[in-house]
Amino acid sequence: MCRSWTRQATVLVLLGAMGACATNPATGKKELMLVSEGQEIALGQQEDQKAVASFGVYDDPALQDYIARIGHSISERAERPNLPWTFRLVDDAAVNAFALPGGFIYMTRGILAHLESEAELAMVMGHEVGHVTARHSASQMSNQQLMSLGTGIGMVAVPELRQYGDLAQLGLGLLFLKFGRDDETEADTLGLRYSARLGYDLAEGAGAFQMLDDLAKHSQAGKVPGWLSTHPDPGDRYRRLRATIPSRAWRAATSGARPT
Repeated sequence: MCRSWTRQATVLVLLGAMGACATNPATGKKELMLVSEGQEIALGQQEDQKAVASFGVYDDPALQDYIARIGHSISERAERPNLPWTFRLVDDAAVNAFALPGGFIYMTRGILAHLESEAELAMVMGHEVGHVTARHSASQMSNQQLMSLGTGIGMVAVPELRQYGDLAQLGLGLLFLKFGRDDETEADTLGLRYSARLGYDLAEGAGAFQMLDDLAKHSQAGKVPGWLSTHPDPGDRYRRLRATIPSRAWRAATSGARPT
């Protein structure tokens, strides 16, 4: 009897999950989504506290204000302007930038030292905003939830079926969640889109990836830095973005105000 109920419940949950499709706000694609925006924000707020405790906020109010101003100018023109967007410069020498779900974006003082213009800064920040607007973390969490539900359904109660499980029990370690290469490429394209909406020199902004390519080539013993392990080759990213910029169709699709 128990085994029969487990099999039936598994089928019901998987069928329900298959029907939980949503339109991605940044790409317009249909995708599996089991995480609500409220859950996404709550998780981001929780992990933001951990990020601040782990890295520390860089002690320069003027620079923090500058980072926040550029970040908000991007998020206001992106597809999810009503998120509680927060932009921080963290006290870490590593060359890195990262995003948490719900609109929490971080730049390290290490990467800031290597960027040569505001256009490059906007491109990097736009890339991180793109991860949030395209719901990349929420998509990964949805996939993990579906896998968890499929293997552990015998312990799930009826109210939890409606909520597709408890996100807090997944042990995701959001600070260390790595995006796949397809997500990184998509975030690059979105970063280019947002830079275009702000009127930055796109060729200049794409230079941020040339900088990352140079760092990779000159890293110790020829090893690729850890932050590049799941990213497309930065030289390829630079060349792809530079090739995209002259496209008239692309310019027409990305120019103008944020779509409503």
